[in-house]
Amino acid sequence: MGLFSSLFGEKGKEADSVLDKMKQLADDLDGVKYADEDEKRIMNGQPAASDNSASFSATFTEEEGPSGDSWGPKMPAEPNQFNSGLSYQDYFSKVFGEAFPDYQVNREEHKLGKATIYTFYLAGVKKLVVEVTSCSVYRYKVAKDCRAEGVPYLRYYYDYDGWWNTASYVTRRTARVLGQ
Repeated sequence: MGLFSSLFGEKGKEADSVLDKMKQLADDLDGVKYADEDEKRIMNGQPAASDNSASFSATFTEEEGPSGDSWGPKMPAEPNQFNSGLSYQDYFSKVFGEAFPDYQVNREEHKLGKATIYTFYLAGVKKLVVEVTSCSVYRYKVAKDCRAEGVPYLRYYYDYDGWWNTASYVTRRTARVLGQ
């Protein structure tokens, strides 16, 4: 018997059920595996760190702030999601297609919207699932499904302020998970 049902009888059972579901969700989120430290920091609401964040900390001016090759207050000159002239979906499709020509990359729009899912196959075997989503969406179903299947999972945000998704960053991070 739960706390609410012991206090309120039958009427408290619904509150106990909701509480049990919230506990299960929290337990599920505790087990989320992250592709890298940037993913872990972003998913936990912390600022992301660049691979070379320590080297950048001493070299920026106060008005610019720190920057990495794909994050910071100023858009990098390198090709990125925002200077490509493409929709985010087409930009990621282009980067994945050019960087990983040996893989078949299937693209599908998430049925609830605000996300696109790219599934990488090599010789018919699923090797990676990449979810490109809004930073305002906190769905974990795709990540949870991947974990259950034993398939690596990556997440990129197409609207995270100061994150540019440069081609080199997307390629490097994706290649690392693919073992390249």
